[in-house]
Amino acid sequence: MRKLNTTQKVVFAMGILSLLIGIFGRFNAWEYMEYFPFFYSGITMMWIAFLPQKKACCNPFKRKSVQKP
Repeated sequence: MRKLNTTQKVVFAMGILSLLIGIFGRFNAWEYMEYFPFFYSGITMMWIAFLPQKKACCNPFKRKSVQKP
């Protein structure tokens, strides 16, 4: 697992908190549309924390220049 910077740690922590709220709501008989947004957004935030930085972006469809001899 790679090291995360401060922003990624905050987003990851918010994701865990949202996920726990969603699980708490699920087991305390909340309505579906009351707990699911927390659950879904928490999972998404946890995934977003591990996306690569903009600086490290790689575009596989970018044309490479042809070197002339």
